[in-house]
Amino acid sequence: MAVLDTTVLIDLSRRPDSSFHARARIAVSRLLAADQSLFTSRINEAEFRVGPEMAGDRERELDRVERILAGVVILEFDALAAICYAVIKAAMFKRGRPVGDCDALIASICIANGQTLLTRNPKHFDGIPGLSVNSY
Repeated sequence: MAVLDTTVLIDLSRRPDSSFHARARIAVSRLLAADQSLFTSRINEAEFRVGPEMAGDRERELDRVERILAGVVILEFDALAAICYAVIKAAMFKRGRPVGDCDALIASICIANGQTLLTRNPKHFDGIPGLSVNSY
């Protein structure tokens, strides 16, 4: 099972001839071939929804977002994730490597649900204690 980071969702929404789209498709296809469920977090959904709001053709882009999100289960930020968030923020601060709030929220949801994060930007999550990350 894997949580799709915003980068994956964005790459899946790109033109099919895009190299980013192809790489995301391959990564997701491997998960599906291994009979793994696909998840994302409510935080990733929020980030993903920014694109259509800025697009020239909002309705077309929003339709694309909705089609992609229909294929995943959305994980919520709950009490356990809140505890994980606090641990992540404190641990990274103590190491002198503060992490952005959205990245910490996403990581905390993954950890709370025992999920691996699939991302194109593993550096954003580098060193977060307890987080398993796969990238492409």
